[in-house]
Amino acid sequence: MTKRLPSKYSVCKKLKSSYKNLWGVKKKDSCRSVIGKKRKRLSPFGRLLNIKQSLKFFYSNINESSFKVYIKSSVKSPSKTIDKLCSFLETRIDTIIYRSCLVNSFQEARQLINHGFVFVNDTRISVSNKKIHKNDIVKLNLTSFDKNTFLKSILSRSIPNYLELDLNNFTIILLWDVNFKNTYYPIREKYVDINRYYN
Repeated sequence: MTKRLPSKYSVCKKLKSSYKNLWGVKKKDSCRSVIGKKRKRLSPFGRLLNIKQSLKFFYSNINESSFKVYIKSSVKSPSKTIDKLCSFLETRIDTIIYRSCLVNSFQEARQLINHGFVFVNDTRISVSNKKIHKNDIVKLNLTSFDKNTFLKSILSRSIPNYLELDLNNFTIILLWDVNFKNTYYPIREKYVDINRYYN
C-alpha cells in the first residue's frame, strides 16, 4: 500500500524548480516556505531525478516500485515512451476521477474508492490502480454526499477533452486513449527524458 504523507505539500519542497505548485491549486492552498532559497545548479543526474520526482509526486497515490514498473513497461512499448507512460498513469481510476474535476486531489479520489463509492461498468472498485479502458463507464455513488460540493470543484479546473462527464448521474466515460500531448501538468518539465533516469 502506498505510504500516506502527513502533508501532501511537503513533497513540493523537494523539487528543484522555481515553480513548486505540483497541482496548480489556488493561492489560498499554496505551499508555504518553499520559495526564496537560492537554487543550486543541478547536475545531469539531479535534473533527471527532478523530472522523475515531479511526475511521480503529481500522481501522489503511486509508490516508487509501481512507478518504476510503469516506466519499464513504457520503454518496451512500440509507442513513444512518454505517450505510453501517460496512458498508464492517466487511465488509472484515481486519475480519471481527479481529472474529471469532481474531487480536488488524488487523496480525495482514493478515499472515495476505498470506501466503495466508485463503480466501473456496474462493478464496485476498491483499488486505486484499476485501469480504465476506452468506453468504460465510471460511476460515483454520491447519494450520501452534498452534491454541491462536487459541483463547486468542477468550476475550479478544466475537464480534459478525452473525458465525458454526466453531471446528472455522476458518470465518467473515457472517450479515447490518452497521450502526452493532451495531458496537462502545472509543472512543465522535459518529461520525455524520464526513462533515462532508470537506464
